[in-house]
Amino acid sequence: MSADNKRVPQLSGGRRGLACGLLALACACAVLAGAGRAAADDLGLTAGASRLPVAPGLTVYRDPGAAMALGQARQAFRDGRFQPSQRPWPSFGFTSDAVWVRFAVRDRSGAAQLWLTELRSARMDELDWYLLRENGAVEHLAAGNLREHSPEMVDCKYPVFPLRLEAGESAEVFLRVHSETAVHLPLQIWEPKAFASAQAGNEAVFAGFFGYLAALILMSLAFSLFTRDRGYVLYSLSLLGVFGLYFIFSGYYLWLHLPGGRFAVQGGVILAVEYTMLLMMAYLRHFFDLPTSMPGLNRWGVRLAWVLVAATVVFLLGPYHIMYPLVTLQLLLFGIGSLTVSVLAWWRGNRVARFYALAWLSFWILFAITQLQYRAWLPMWILPELQDILGVVSGVTLFFLAMADRVLHVRRHMEQARNQVLALEKQALREFQLQIQSQQRLIRDLHDGLGANSANVELLAERGRREIQPDGKDAALEQIGRLAVENSLEVRSLMDSLDSGGMSWSELVEKVRSRAALVFDPAGVSWKLAVSGDLPESDLPALAGLSLLRLLREGSNNILKHSFTRAVSFRFEFTPQACGLVIEDDGCGFQSDLARAGRGLKHMRQRVEELGGTLLLETGLCQTQQLRAANPALARPCPRDLIRLNPAAGRQAGRAQPGQFLSCPECVGTRLSFDIPLPLRFHDPSAAPAGATT
Repeated sequence: MSADNKRVPQLSGGRRGLACGLLALACACAVLAGAGRAAADDLGLTAGASRLPVAPGLTVYRDPGAAMALGQARQAFRDGRFQPSQRPWPSFGFTSDAVWVRFAVRDRSGAAQLWLTELRSARMDELDWYLLRENGAVEHLAAGNLREHSPEMVDCKYPVFPLRLEAGESAEVFLRVHSETAVHLPLQIWEPKAFASAQAGNEAVFAGFFGYLAALILMSLAFSLFTRDRGYVLYSLSLLGVFGLYFIFSGYYLWLHLPGGRFAVQGGVILAVEYTMLLMMAYLRHFFDLPTSMPGLNRWGVRLAWVLVAATVVFLLGPYHIMYPLVTLQLLLFGIGSLTVSVLAWWRGNRVARFYALAWLSFWILFAITQLQYRAWLPMWILPELQDILGVVSGVTLFFLAMADRVLHVRRHMEQARNQVLALEKQALREFQLQIQSQQRLIRDLHDGLGANSANVELLAERGRREIQPDGKDAALEQIGRLAVENSLEVRSLMDSLDSGGMSWSELVEKVRSRAALVFDPAGVSWKLAVSGDLPESDLPALAGLSLLRLLREGSNNILKHSFTRAVSFRFEFTPQACGLVIEDDGCGFQSDLARAGRGLKHMRQRVEELGGTLLLETGLCQTQQLRAANPALARPCPRDLIRLNPAAGRQAGRAQPGQFLSCPECVGTRLSFDIPLPLRFHDPSAAPAGATT
């Protein structure tokens, strides 16, 4: 029992020794492996190297509280909490964490040399660079959009940190990044001459890019002046938004120390994106003529534009790391919608939509890839800015080709329309020539037919009157002659109007004067004609002048036949807006109105309405009783009273000669008046809509 008890401790002690030996060996191996890994992780800077990516030895750590100091970061690295980077250019998307990056470098060039570490991103808010040398010295440099750059920094639109090492010296670098923008860390180390050469090429790329945008803007404005197409104006204004957006993204805005730089990197980007979308929506509506081709979609587009304006205000007030992803989502949805509209228009036969669809397709594919890379959802094969530039250049170029194709298409349609108009003009000219020929034949027929017959009737009536009664006092033949003269005047007026295509207002007044003399002078009725106002300079249309002459002839004939008047007055009243005519006589008048008028008055009313005027007829304007009481010499009753009280006397009076049946001195038998608006036009009253007034 005791022997056994003695052997157990001996066996236990041996096992402890063996375990301790194995543990010591494992620790030694781990130390040697760690030392070997540390040596292997050092980035060797050799002579002749121009550019070295940092990724192979890069480790990263995310600080959720964003409060960790350098000492704590070093301790976290020693504790193994830093993780190796799985990508050439680490990307973390939008995050509130502070990101720590650590890598080690060793000079293997054999001589002291300056190296430049470039972070190829112009949109980081806070950057802290710590260089830890072998002797324990720590060098700190600050940079970022929201901080003043340390004077030791290289003057460049990207953060560039100087790295000077002695021959064979090794150093450790810690880089802290904290930003509201998307965090991506494309780090690389440059030899100074190679960096200067690469920067020259980079500046040339951006200069060409911005120069290309500026050239497209100027060309679009010039084309808008030549083509009178406002689509080019909308296109150029949208390009201004693209120009401003990439001017901020590329870092030039801050690098040139333009005003409002701190607002530009966040609020300016949102404004540029929203402005560009609004202009592109207006461009889309114009390009596809949505108000006409797709009115329903156009109404939704207008509503969406107002929603974008309100959303812009909300995006500017909210935190950038939350709002910018929403802006990006909005932009992607707008791109998908624009692409859908263009494909739909293409499917409906709009051939110019193909360039528009290809433009959106190329742009949005590259833009979506870039955004996915910024959010660490896809690896970065090349620098994101190059993808952006390629997408923008291809998109705006195809947009420009789409506008050019649209203008070409519109010009072809205009050429076709112009050819159709020319063909219609030629057809109208032929029809007009045929109408002129028919009109000339009508004039010839009127002259050779009715004109000759009227002249023969006039000559025969005069000859018969003189043969029957040498003194020429036969009333019937005299009436026949007068009607023949009147018929000749009517035919001559018709031929003159058809031949000249119209008559002047002065000619109309003179024709009225001639007709009044022809009608009233033989009957012994006195007449007068007065004109007030300035006669219009424009001529009357041919048919309008003839219609007015026939209207006045009918009125004159009615006065002579029915009123037994002694005096007639014609009064033209001209204003810039209308022509008025008043015809008054002192005859017996009649017991009627326009509603119950005969065919002659109805025709007169229709002629006035065809000219756009209104006819007013007043009859029986007599103050016989007052005159009889005031002047006993007027014992004879008014003819209207005689007709009303004694129809037989009225019929007897109807057989009396004009002038034999006297009326009251203050009597106005009939007043016929109308106003016709100027300039004179014809219209068909029967074609007027129900309820409309003529």
